Amino acid sequence: MKLIESGLLPQISIDYLNEKDSLKGFYQYSVNIDSFTEIIKNKNFSQVKRNLLSDVLFDQYKDSELSIAESTISQIESLKSENTYTVTTGHQLSIFTGPLYFIYKIVTAINLAKQLNKKYSDKHFVPVFWMASEDHDFEEISSINLFGKEIKWNKQSHQQPVGRLNLDGLKEDKETIELMLGSKPKAKHWSKLLESSYNEKYNLSQATRRLVHQLFADEGLLIIDADNAKLKNELKPIIKADILEQQSFQAIQKTNEELSKSYKLQINGREINFFYLHEELGRKLIRPEGDKFKLQDTDIVFTRNEIESLIENKPELFSPNVVLRPLYQELILPNLAYIGGPAEVAYWLQLKGVFNSYDVAYPLVMQRNSFLLLGSSLNSKIEKSGLQLADFFANESVLLDKFVNLKSESNFQTNTQQIEDLFQKLIDEAKAIDNQLGKDILETKLSIKDFLSKVSKTFKKQQEAKLETDIEKLLKTKSQIFPNGVFQERKENIMTYDINSEKNIIDLVLEKADAFGKDLIIIDL
Repeated sequence: MKLIESGLLPQISIDYLNEKDSLKGFYQYSVNIDSFTEIIKNKNFSQVKRNLLSDVLFDQYKDSELSIAESTISQIESLKSENTYTVTTGHQLSIFTGPLYFIYKIVTAINLAKQLNKKYSDKHFVPVFWMASEDHDFEEISSINLFGKEIKWNKQSHQQPVGRLNLDGLKEDKETIELMLGSKPKAKHWSKLLESSYNEKYNLSQATRRLVHQLFADEGLLIIDADNAKLKNELKPIIKADILEQQSFQAIQKTNEELSKSYKLQINGREINFFYLHEELGRKLIRPEGDKFKLQDTDIVFTRNEIESLIENKPELFSPNVVLRPLYQELILPNLAYIGGPAEVAYWLQLKGVFNSYDVAYPLVMQRNSFLLLGSSLNSKIEKSGLQLADFFANESVLLDKFVNLKSESNFQTNTQQIEDLFQKLIDEAKAIDNQLGKDILETKLSIKDFLSKVSKTFKKQQEAKLETDIEKLLKTKSQIFPNGVFQERKENIMTYDINSEKNIIDLVLEKADAFGKDLIIIDL
C-alpha cells in the first residue's frame, strides 16, 4: 500500500515525495541514495567540532552511568574522522518510548545508515537519535497507551525542560506496567529494561538515553542531548543574530508567504526564536519590547547589553524553538539527512531560507517509515469482511457504504442507475423530434431521481440495520488499525505488541525497514 495513498500524510508531504515542481525551491536534494554523493561534497565539518562532539558524547554516556560496549565506543570515536557522517532523527522524551513511531523513527535512521555504509564503502555513517530534552511540553510526553489503557505520569513540570526533570512519581507507573505485563515470557525482559532505565537517581534525559541505548546499541545508534553548555557555545552567532537582529524571522516570513499560497503551514516564525532557560520559572519565550527583551509571562527584562553578555558568557541559558532547533542540529553534527514524521517533513520545507540566511548546509529531509502491525486475528477479521486492507483507511462513511454494497443481495443502486440511463436515452431521442418534449421528460426524470434518492437513503438504513452485527465487527476491526480514530503507530506502545508475540517486534521492524521506500510497511505478527 502506497504511503501517499493512505491518507496519513498532509498534501505538502505527498507533493514532496512526488517531487512536485512547485516545491523544488524549498529543498535541496531529491530523496534517493545517489543524492548523498553531492550532500557529502557540500558538508564541511571542522576537526575541532568533531573532537568536541566526540568528547561531549563520551561525557553524556558516562553521566548516564552506561557501561558502553566497544562497538559504541568505536562509533563515538569514529566521529573524529573526516570520513564519518551522521544521519539523524529526533523525538520528544516520551516516557517508556511513547507511541510506536518513536521506535519507527530510530529504525529508519538505522536502516539509512546501513544502506549508506553499503553504497559508500570509503565513508562511515552513524545513526543518531536527537533527544528533544529542552522541550517543555510535558503533556506531550507524560503518558502512554498500553493494552488500551492510558498510563499517565502525574507530575508538575513547572515548564522546565523535560530532560532535566527528576523521575519523582514515575515509580508507581512502572509498577502498574509490570502488573499489566504479567508473567508472560517477555515480561521479565521489559520490566528489567524499565527498572534499569527509570531509576529515580536519573533525570528524564538520562533515563531515555539508558532505555534507547539498551534497545538499539547493537545497531550502532548514538544518542545526543543538545542541552549542553559546550555544544551551545557553537550556537552563539545564531543566538545573537536571531535575538538582536531578528534574522530568522525575516527569512522564514518570506518562505511562509510563498508556501501558504498552496499549503497549510506547520509552524510560524517569531520575531525571536529562542527561549530562556530560567532555573525556577522554566523555559520562557523571549520577546522584544522596544530596545529591551522580556521573558514572557514574567516581570524579568534584560537590556540589550545584558542579553548580549548572557549570550556570550552563558549560551546554555538559551534554547532554540522549532525554527532553529534543526539549524542547531546541523551546526553540531556532521549530518547529511534528517528523518522525520509527516509534520516534521512539512515544517523542514519552511526552513531552507533560514538555513540559507545563516549559510548553514541544508540536509536531505526524509519521511520516516510507517508500519502497521497485523496480528493473525486482525488479518482474519479483514479477510472475513470481504474488503481489502486499504478500505479500512477510508473514512467510516465510505467504509460502511462499500461494506453494505458488498454484502447486499440487492441491485438497488445498479437498477437506479439503469433507470436514470434509460430516461437520458428517452430525453436525447425526444429532443431530436421536439425540444419541449425532451424538457418534459427531463422534468419527470429529475422528479424520479429525487424520489429514488430519498428511497435510497431509507434502503441504506434498512440494509445497515440488517447487517448491524457485521457492521459492529467491521468497526471494531477498523478501531484496531485506528484506535480512538488515531492511526495505530501514533497511539499504541511497542510493549502492547511485543509482549504478546513470539517474535521480537523491534527485530521485525528493523528487518522490514527501507529508508527510501514509499510504502506503508505491513508486518504480520
